[in-house]
Amino acid sequence: MLGNIWLTSALIVTAIFSASAVYKSYSDIQEAKQIQEHYQIVSDIKALLAKQYNKNPQDITRDEIIANLPTGGNWEKILLLDRNDSSTINTKELINSKGQIEISKDERLKLLALKAKLKDTLNTSSATLTGDKYTFEVGFNKNLKQKDEEVDRSVSLAINYLANEILYQGKAVDTTFDDTILKFTPYNNIYQDFGTTIETELKLAKENYFKEKIKEKLILNNDAMEAKLYYKIKDEF
Repeated sequence: MLGNIWLTSALIVTAIFSASAVYKSYSDIQEAKQIQEHYQIVSDIKALLAKQYNKNPQDITRDEIIANLPTGGNWEKILLLDRNDSSTINTKELINSKGQIEISKDERLKLLALKAKLKDTLNTSSATLTGDKYTFEVGFNKNLKQKDEEVDRSVSLAINYLANEILYQGKAVDTTFDDTILKFTPYNNIYQDFGTTIETELKLAKENYFKEKIKEKLILNNDAMEAKLYYKIKDEF
């Protein structure tokens, strides 16, 4: 009988520890997902502020982000490592005062989650280890004004190319237009959110965006060439 009681107690203790381990694993996975969500939110905010104030995203501080958040609703929570009611920026800091992400080197799952999020945009091997924390830049990309300027430059190049090929060389409108879009679309400089991460859909969305930029410029009819070119290719938009 004592043996049965001992066995039952052991099973209960094992079940408790197993349940605890499962919950801990689930909790870690949820926090790993949150780390990716937090990064994306803060990165988007930095991108908007960078464009508004003509600054590099990595130069925007945490205080600047907080100052531009809506009042009420405790929006500061997006800057925390977790969303528990008891958390504060001081006790659960995800974004440091310089606007960088900080994660303890012991939180391996969160580090892996963040590296997976950043693999296409940032060299994560260059992350700085200070003490027991890794520091990652947020929104580490070219100045958005510079990106816009390069898109405008690509629009001008595309228009000049279209004019030469269609107006002066007499080449077919449809195939020339399609080739021009593929040739001149500045994929790496178009940063707008198109609501998809699927590569083929994103590529098409950027090409359509570039077409609209060409159309916007031609509609202005700044000179006779642009007016004539728009008349020739307007059905392609």
